[in-house]
Amino acid sequence: MSIGDNKIYNLPKPLLLNCLKHHAGYVAGFIRNFDSPLSSVGAKLACIGKSQMDLYIGSLSTPDIFREITCYLKRKRLLEEAAYIHWINSSSSLYRKTLLSDGAVWIFLPGKVAGRYVHIHPGRYSPFTMRVRSETLKTAIAVLCYSKRYDKDHTDPEVINEARTKLLDLSPVRSVNAQKGTGKLIRILSHINPA
Repeated sequence: MSIGDNKIYNLPKPLLLNCLKHHAGYVAGFIRNFDSPLSSVGAKLACIGKSQMDLYIGSLSTPDIFREITCYLKRKRLLEEAAYIHWINSSSSLYRKTLLSDGAVWIFLPGKVAGRYVHIHPGRYSPFTMRVRSETLKTAIAVLCYSKRYDKDHTDPEVINEARTKLLDLSPVRSVNAQKGTGKLIRILSHINPA
């Protein structure tokens, strides 16, 4: 999905953030409000990609994060594209980071979408983040959408495998541990406040 397809993100320019990939509260809202045919889940989750990512699980909403990031850039006089790109490029790592009000680290990168040159995402292993595989995140979202639609137990391995095979065309898993991986993420997303 391109940024243009995701008007629901309500991203202020010049920010770029894949909320479905990086913000658990946003994901919880997506699940709560999902009313499309279940057969469309896989296509809607394609924007998550096929790698690992850092998922913010803290209490700041997406508007809170956008506001804090924008204020930071304004204070540093980095809202103009040339100044921002120079700031990023003058770092030996080619990225920058900042702490938000809750102590979470967020990363700044150059954006690759026209008009959205401030690409942000949570820092790796930062407070209030968890490192997840894309397949794990997609499975958790699909399971919660599926179990909500059919009023099924989202912790039941049979339900998890139904969602994986029917909605994502993934193979079934042998077991699910509520303390790690898919089970842990399902538990977190089922209890987090939607943003």
